[in-house]
Amino acid sequence: MNDLTKYTPTELLKLINDTKANHDQLKQEIIDHTFEIDEIERLINNKINQLDKIEKNYVALIEEMNNR
Repeated sequence: MNDLTKYTPTELLKLINDTKANHDQLKQEIIDHTFEIDEIERLINNKINQLDKIEKNYVALIEEMNNR
């Protein structure tokens, strides 16, 4: 951290505002990434469900073939 005693009150206020803006921007980016992760997780779960159905169908087909 810089030596804050050398800044004027106006400069300190600008630094405060810039820091707050940077903080808010990073926080929003994290929130946005969290929503992206949730959407990807939903897509993966849907594909896992599809894969499960395909695997069950495959097993049933193999069993039927073996019974004939």
